[in-house]
Amino acid sequence: MSVSHKNELIHPSKPICGENLQYLKVMLESVLGGDEVRDLDLAMLMNVPVNRLSQLKRAKSSIDVLGNVSADTDVSDDDDQTASELPSLRPSQAILIRLLLKYPHYGQLMLRPSNPEVFSLLARYIPFEEAGVDGSDVMPKKSGFAPLFGRSYISSYKMLAEDGAGSANSSLPVTRLQMLVAGKFGELFLTLLLRYAEAAGVDVQPDIRKIESNGWAALREQDSLAAWMPDETYQVFSAELHAQWGDWFQSHYLRVLEDEAVSRDLDPEKALRKGNWTNNEPVSDAAFRAYSRRTQPILGNNESLFSLFRESFELTSAEAYWTLGIQVKAFYRFRQRANQRISAPTSILIRYLFRYPEDIAIFVRSPEKGSDILARIQREDPGFRLSQLGPLFGASRVMSYGFANDDLPCPFFARRLASIFRQRSDMGEPIYQRMRACVEDELSARGLDPIKFWRDGRWHK
Repeated sequence: MSVSHKNELIHPSKPICGENLQYLKVMLESVLGGDEVRDLDLAMLMNVPVNRLSQLKRAKSSIDVLGNVSADTDVSDDDDQTASELPSLRPSQAILIRLLLKYPHYGQLMLRPSNPEVFSLLARYIPFEEAGVDGSDVMPKKSGFAPLFGRSYISSYKMLAEDGAGSANSSLPVTRLQMLVAGKFGELFLTLLLRYAEAAGVDVQPDIRKIESNGWAALREQDSLAAWMPDETYQVFSAELHAQWGDWFQSHYLRVLEDEAVSRDLDPEKALRKGNWTNNEPVSDAAFRAYSRRTQPILGNNESLFSLFRESFELTSAEAYWTLGIQVKAFYRFRQRANQRISAPTSILIRYLFRYPEDIAIFVRSPEKGSDILARIQREDPGFRLSQLGPLFGASRVMSYGFANDDLPCPFFARRLASIFRQRSDMGEPIYQRMRACVEDELSARGLDPIKFWRDGRWHK
């Protein structure tokens, strides 16, 4: 009789603690095409501020740290006092880590496109690719690349150097702008592909699911995903796709860049040609009011779009920092310079997202409502009770009722898992069963009786 042995790294037999984050990092990197998973990424996944991630990496399981918090409390790591009092890894985080160790592709970390990949997408749309207005000052096409992301044209050559295949030559805020562009192109590609496939009676959904093409990564598989098209159809499809890409780039992205240039007292054409986006001059209240609403500078003060970003998009601090690609120190550095413009790449991204708020989904997917999750589960498992919803997501029975209340925001403990649940359920995957298996693995590791747990919802003895 053969005895199967589970991989301890993927199926830990002990309660999940901070030490498991290191192997989770390795597993996530295995599905990100070699991209490094940074602390900013892990903090976003675990929904903790990045400056507290080191504490989480050293944290014990909550089963080993009892009595510090009521089981009926929704603990937010955005709360400075509460976080400092809780040096433990909570059940909701334990379930998430177990789920991601088994299915690392569930990690909602967007691939970081390389500079050459982004350049190949944008080459035909980059303005001023040949000569200036007066016919002089002929510029190589590559020089127009970096200014599109808030950098000087000189940076283009470093970003597109032959040894810079990844995003190593770009700062995180620049990379976030590139993720926006690639993400939007990927979204337009998939939408058009599905339209053509539906018209032809071809089911491409299995292929999309197979290669996890929910975002711009589908662009790496354009040929295979469209392989079913006859040559004539593909030519029409390709022409329509490039027209859509060009329309978005010209009428959305470039318009935001032009408004950003005006907000910095720069000529838009020169800014797009040369970059040189920096303007550190203070902006007085009177000067600020002189700009149109679309071209107002984004400053560091309390009323700026920068300061209002997190609240406006209903993000946690971890999600906000990750979306903007900035560290905590950079955030407070901008805030301290209340009457100065924030850095160009960050300002461009914020300006774009406030103008097109639906595109925040390129970076952070919204969690599903608890009532909708409950309905999905009960269709699959009619015996599942409302009081079990909170425990399934790592909280207590009492927390189930707030979670399922549509008048309340998604509770902190459930936010990341609820987002994964929504995405994977929409894709037809057995996410409920997989989450439940992770819950019961953690129960076993904690020495808890699953029958009593599903009855009482207690994560601690």
